[in-house]
Amino acid sequence: MSAKKLFEVLIGALLYLLVSLLWFAYAVPGMLEHGTDAALITMGFGSLVWLAATGCIVIYIIQKARPA
Repeated sequence: MSAKKLFEVLIGALLYLLVSLLWFAYAVPGMLEHGTDAALITMGFGSLVWLAATGCIVIYIIQKARPA
């Protein structure tokens, strides 16, 4: 694996972990504390988007790892 490709993979993993951490450690608890309907709907929608993105990343990694 070239240094450029390794850098892109590591930056992508770092960005994913950072976004996940910020979402679940900062945004979600704040929305639960606020407690309005709009905040709870936004929290649920955001969590579903995060789950879909995680699933897409997993599928992409599995497809790339499969020998052709």
